[in-house]
Amino acid sequence: MRNNMLLLCAALMLPFAVSSAQRGGRGGGGGGGGGGAPVARPATRGQIEDLNPANLLVDKRKKIGLADSTVNKLKALEKTIAERNKPLLQQYDSVRREIRFPNAAPSGGAMGAKMGSGSRSASGEATFGGGGGSTMSSEDMAKMRTQLMALSGIAAQIRERRSVDLNEALALLAPDQMEKAKEFVSEQNDEFDRVLPSRSRADLPPE
Repeated sequence: MRNNMLLLCAALMLPFAVSSAQRGGRGGGGGGGGGGAPVARPATRGQIEDLNPANLLVDKRKKIGLADSTVNKLKALEKTIAERNKPLLQQYDSVRREIRFPNAAPSGGAMGAKMGSGSRSASGEATFGGGGGSTMSSEDMAKMRTQLMALSGIAAQIRERRSVDLNEALALLAPDQMEKAKEFVSEQNDEFDRVLPSRSRADLPPE
């Protein structure tokens, strides 16, 4: 039971950890090979807020060729998006801050390998990392599993909101402007996927 719990916690944390290691951006965890390095955390609220699609189009207004009237509409939409997503992002941030992340003592290899190499301490507690990592009791692991499941559910809602936000922003552009914006939007979509990766419950190991 405890081994299954360990695997599940590691699987839930893996997509967040890998994305943080890839981007190395604001609020991301380190991914070096030194001993005792902390496990990468899920994306911060600030990282998600930075990927407002209306803000992107405002920033690229000259390259897209936007009129001042369109820019003003996008700025208003940017505020609307921020306000309507605020409660959900606050919920995400609250759950994220409550999670007690174990420290990993990596012995080399990828972030996913570090997180998947759980073991038992002499006292029977589960540990994360190759050696010297922090231990977690079965109760702590169960709590973290519940929190990570909650975080994953909120992240899925944020991804759904992203589609709505993006469609509303693009609706303000003319067809030729939308074509010019395609590359910038695609780049931001890729960054969003790295910051907030999706995970199906079917991909998770059984309890």
